Amino acid sequence: MKEGYMISDAAKMVEVENHVLRYWEEELGLMIPRNEKKQRYYRPSDIKLLRTVKDLKEQGFQLKAIKMILPDIGKIEHMDPQGVYRLREELNRQVQQEELDQQASVTSISQVRADHERRRTWQEKSYELELQKQNQSPIYLSDKRPEAASARDVEEDRAAERLRQFENMLRQMIRGTIEEMSHESEERICQEVSTRLQKEMNYLLRQKEEIQEKQITLLEQILQEIKGDVPQVAATSEDDRKGGKKKEDTSANSPMKKTKRKERGKRKKLFAKLI
Repeated sequence: MKEGYMISDAAKMVEVENHVLRYWEEELGLMIPRNEKKQRYYRPSDIKLLRTVKDLKEQGFQLKAIKMILPDIGKIEHMDPQGVYRLREELNRQVQQEELDQQASVTSISQVRADHERRRTWQEKSYELELQKQNQSPIYLSDKRPEAASARDVEEDRAAERLRQFENMLRQMIRGTIEEMSHESEERICQEVSTRLQKEMNYLLRQKEEIQEKQITLLEQILQEIKGDVPQVAATSEDDRKGGKKKEDTSANSPMKKTKRKERGKRKKLFAKLI
């Protein structure tokens, strides 16, 4: 068996994940050998190279910049920090410039294609208009044919019709759902209003019953006091007829009159409470 480490062991030695080693292998174009089972096995030299790649990544080198110096990557170990810094900045700048140039190239190609399409479309339309003026059948410069356009239009019309049918079905479902929710909401609101009205009516009835009970109690007290005053009035009248009215009883400050005034005041207060 060939000497080497499986990818899981190599990842632990380099202190990265397995997928990172696969990504570096693909991006840097590393020649990692396979065993009889087509599985990667990493030699000690591969482990050393991957550790160097990891160190350069941690120092700020981009992966494309590392690929540029891959043949001479061992020389970086003997460079001073200032030289490594200058090399990193120069390589990263080159990578960024290449990416910008590539983007500009793609943009320019797309722009040329778009301009070509616009010019061809304009030429075709101008030629068709010219032939229509001469009442001649147009000769299409492109590969498009009326039959193909007609078939495509039919297919688009069918797709649009299916879309309209789906939209109508969706609207009906939404409308039905809204109506059901509205009906349920109305019933719930009516039920809540009825419950609240019933509670308010019960509360008012209880208050009315309490007021009636208080009125009856006050009337009973007034009747009891009136019944207690009747014997006193009768006895006083009998004494007046027999012996005549005494002078001290006729004065405004007599005890009898004071008692009567107090009784009248009590009855007025009781009538006020009753009202």
